[in-house]
Amino acid sequence: MSVAMRLVLVGCAWATLALMAEGGGLRAPVGVVADDRSVSAGMWDVVTVEMNGKRLDDEFVAMLKIAYQADGAWTVLFKGLVVGEGRSQNDPATNPKTFEMETRGGRKTKPRRYTGIYRMEGDSRQLCFVSDGMPRPDDFTAPRKSGRILVTLRRTAAH
Repeated sequence: MSVAMRLVLVGCAWATLALMAEGGGLRAPVGVVADDRSVSAGMWDVVTVEMNGKRLDDEFVAMLKIAYQADGAWTVLFKGLVVGEGRSQNDPATNPKTFEMETRGGRKTKPRRYTGIYRMEGDSRQLCFVSDGMPRPDDFTAPRKSGRILVTLRRTAAH
């Protein structure tokens, strides 16, 4: 797969990672949303990405980072350069927790919407999502021909 194609795919996936930024409650109690936001804000390393049953190259994925803001904004960085950004909303009161995300369009890309699920365990986050209009995932898998993207994140160690 070409580097350009990987960047497009990763940009979409990373935009979805913003889902973890927990941008504003859909139906959740205010205190719960605020707690998720405070936990998620900051820089995250992308550990693994699986799309439709195919895992992206670990060396490529290691060059990706996600910066989440407590207001739901997020930015995807590849080798320190911004390659995607957007906003997300979440509902931590559901089981599994759900989110909706929209990427910001650019010169060559249109804004895109995603829906998915997420879980948080300590300094680890996992997201599973699909393009808007497809059935929201009900588990954390991305089998072949599912349209799902499964992303694992780890909080970036302090410098």
